[in-house]
Amino acid sequence: MLQILLVDDEPYVVDDLSIIIPWADLQFEQVHRAYSGQEALEILRRNPIDIVITDISMPEMSGLQLIEEIRSGWKHIKCVLLTGYAEFEYAKKAIQHQASAYLLKPIGDEQLIEVLQQLHLEIQREWETLSSFQNTMQTFREHLPLLRDRLLNDLLQGRRFTDDQLAIQIQKYQLPPLTDENVALMIVRLEDYFQRQDMNSIHLFEYAIVNIANELYHEQFDIWSCKDVHEYLVFLLKPKSPDVHIHSITQTAFQLQKSINIYLKGAVSIATTTWGKFPHGMRELYQSAVSLIRRRIGQDTGVVLTVDQQTGNRDIQITQSLYEPPTFFHLFEANRWDAIEEKLHTVFREIKDSGTRSQEHIEETRHYLKTAFYFIAHKNNKLLGDIIGSIMDETRRFHSPDMLKNWAMNAVGQLRAYFDLEHQDQRTILINEVHDFVDQNIGYVSLQSIADHVRLHPVYLSKIYKSETGKSISDYLFQIKMEKAVHLLSNSQLKIYEISSMLGYSTAHYFIKLFKEFSQMTPQEFRDRSN
Repeated sequence: MLQILLVDDEPYVVDDLSIIIPWADLQFEQVHRAYSGQEALEILRRNPIDIVITDISMPEMSGLQLIEEIRSGWKHIKCVLLTGYAEFEYAKKAIQHQASAYLLKPIGDEQLIEVLQQLHLEIQREWETLSSFQNTMQTFREHLPLLRDRLLNDLLQGRRFTDDQLAIQIQKYQLPPLTDENVALMIVRLEDYFQRQDMNSIHLFEYAIVNIANELYHEQFDIWSCKDVHEYLVFLLKPKSPDVHIHSITQTAFQLQKSINIYLKGAVSIATTTWGKFPHGMRELYQSAVSLIRRRIGQDTGVVLTVDQQTGNRDIQITQSLYEPPTFFHLFEANRWDAIEEKLHTVFREIKDSGTRSQEHIEETRHYLKTAFYFIAHKNNKLLGDIIGSIMDETRRFHSPDMLKNWAMNAVGQLRAYFDLEHQDQRTILINEVHDFVDQNIGYVSLQSIADHVRLHPVYLSKIYKSETGKSISDYLFQIKMEKAVHLLSNSQLKIYEISSMLGYSTAHYFIKLFKEFSQMTPQEFRDRSN
């Protein structure tokens, strides 16, 4: 769907065009109106305009000057000039390199529609070109490092993919086959010298470190790297041969550390892991390495350690699904209630099936969920106690996962019911506000003025209104104006042109035309029959 801007310093030209052309049939989503070049520029800055139709002769800023501004800021916009006969030759020469077409006043409906259809085809062809395979692949290649980075981060954080989904992503991102392969992780922490640099310098240093690591490891390993949530550089290393020993990772890590110190003049600490299976062992490997950095390296610098150097650790599991993305906080923000309930089932299934059933794990889960409940309530400017007070006042301990699950599902159910009802109430209030504004401003109301009044974008407002009422705002405006016209014709002595002006029509001629379409008779015929 397209958006068009009509510009003329004679309001009736703009208003008449906005009414008589079947814009919806021509696939125009919105018609904007401006009565000067400056007003047109303001609309262009706020809206994704596709076509501009402008008069050539306007005070302060001519149509040619307006097109020149458009060419400098919005090169994709198609421009059509309206010109009088006296300006025809001048306009014809001037627009050769500026406008897509020109039209002589007075404008014929069929001629304008033909030009609009042609411009629509041009825009479609441009869109097809932009979305062509070659351009898409070029854009994809440019973003490939970022896409790989995000996918690896998702896996490190425990996001779950089906085997088919992950295989497709790995192939698409041009990574080596990894499923069920032995892999290890190496985490590099940049120390004080690097952290004192500005952000651009840090990015350059990180780029250099990744290149050095690739140079050192590429003969024995396929390498995949990313920057994690802790600002560490993480390298996934897949051996190219089954003969590669895990100790070669640590040995090469010392070379990496030395090379960084020599060439980049800074220190790094490095943690390496044992082998794990891709993808299901990724999160455990990652957490063990991050834990090693936190507990064994700490404030020291220039250290290289491996996970198997840790001793005396108790085998205490975490409830992984509780923290893996998408988190409860993100799901609440997105109002994905079905996904929230499914995630609850997953969390409690893990607690029951994995043996992670200590009282501390149950309390941990309860506190995490309570925090998520508080988050969504406060983000919506509500107190949680006002929504589900009786549930949150629960003070007894939950001694089993099933007891906690029942509590959590009950809380989520009440939150969902509350916010669904509030959401519907807010939309009802919005529709009433739109109707009140139209009633009070019937003579000069427009979609843009309504949108400004309710502080929403016109396109978003139109979608909400259509979904709630089943009709467009323009249909409602037409209906309410015609009903007002019927009342005035039946209950007042106002002249036809006075009623036309009161309803915001620039000429009585178009009011009569529209009224006849509405009632199958002219306003005068309607008045005569009413009397």
